[in-house]
Amino acid sequence: MKYTKEELSTTKLKIAVSVEAEEINAAISAAVKMQQQGITLAGFRKGHVPESLIEKRFKGQIYADAARDLVNVHLNQILAELDVIPCTGINVDPTPLPIERDKGAEYTAEFEHMPVFDLPDYEGMEINQTRATEVSDKQMEAFLTRMSMEGAHLVPVDSDGPAEDGQYVNIDLTVTVDGKVESDAHGMDYEVGQAGTMPELDAFIKTLKVNQEGETEITFPEDFFQASLQGKTATIKVHVYAIKKLSRKSIEDLVNQFKLKDEAELRARAAEVILSQVNKLYRDEAQTALLQTLLDKVDFELPQVLVDNELNVFVEREQGKAMRVGKALSAEQIAEVREKNLETARKNVKTYILLLAVSKKEGLEVTERELQTQIGFIAQQMRDVNNKPVNPQDLYKLYAENGTLYTIRDEILINKAMQAVYAKAKVTMVAPKSEAEAAAEAPAEEAKPAE
Repeated sequence: MKYTKEELSTTKLKIAVSVEAEEINAAISAAVKMQQQGITLAGFRKGHVPESLIEKRFKGQIYADAARDLVNVHLNQILAELDVIPCTGINVDPTPLPIERDKGAEYTAEFEHMPVFDLPDYEGMEINQTRATEVSDKQMEAFLTRMSMEGAHLVPVDSDGPAEDGQYVNIDLTVTVDGKVESDAHGMDYEVGQAGTMPELDAFIKTLKVNQEGETEITFPEDFFQASLQGKTATIKVHVYAIKKLSRKSIEDLVNQFKLKDEAELRARAAEVILSQVNKLYRDEAQTALLQTLLDKVDFELPQVLVDNELNVFVEREQGKAMRVGKALSAEQIAEVREKNLETARKNVKTYILLLAVSKKEGLEVTERELQTQIGFIAQQMRDVNNKPVNPQDLYKLYAENGTLYTIRDEILINKAMQAVYAKAKVTMVAPKSEAEAAAEAPAEEAKPAE
């Protein structure tokens, strides 16, 4: 096998491969032997069918297997020799590669790859890291409020209503357009005054008492997520069954839940958790500053496919937000999202490439145990269609099949790389700024251009 390379850009290569007849013959013979091991034909023992007969009988499959294996071997060898990492699928032309015995063949392979650049020295980089030793009253109360909300549930209020902002109504809701029911929900808990809801619907619901029914007309926006309702004027019928509120845990409940002696011990334990969380944030800030220093020292072309993939994440996120308030993004809005987030996407991709380079220099790897642990953690945060916990083994299998496993592996790897940079830095611990100092710096911070 011989090949030549053409640099279409600093991150895109086209490889022209020439294969001699002898190598093709060898690949075909190897494929025939693989078939021979499992084939049984009348008159022959299993594994002893003549190779010539097998090749004649199963030529199409054998030659396709031989060509695929041959191309894979070539590409692995070429990538290793060129020391490049593809970041897209490799486009082989022609595919499948047509081969015949005693004949040579030619094909091309085109792909984008990670940029090659000189990694700046990061050992001994200096950084100041804030370290907190005390917890403010504001931090403590905010933490206890969050704890009181864990496991909060809806309970009936001592009132027939109408409901107020922050309360919930259990309702039936029917949406009818020109006499046709377009949407029908029964026994749903609707949060009154929730952000993003249709204000006309919210205002109407706040006029109804328990066991009261009513209807109103509402015109849906043109970009409403349900196409059949876009721009339509509908009749909304609502029946209120109950008004509820969230029941939070009391301090006494939290003391009992964690089997503590009293409120003082609860606050002492909470202070330990708060300090741990705050100092982790300060550590993250120091690492971000170190990373930015490294990013400023390098400049390389970014593979467009990676930038596009990152932009797609932003679009999907905004689509999700729109759908939660009953809308859908138009083509113009999608273009705006991509434009708005372009620089952030480029920075994310640059960070990813830089830290992968660090991981390579440091010889970092991701073990199978680390991968399974991370997927187990992800599974804990998920629920299936029946609202049951997701099985980690099933999630692992799904990720392996759809390629997500490689993304998770890279995420673990670049996190390890960031820790390696931090471990080699010269870190100086400093006290947190006072509220007066932070307030004095706030205008200067706001004046900085967005990155």
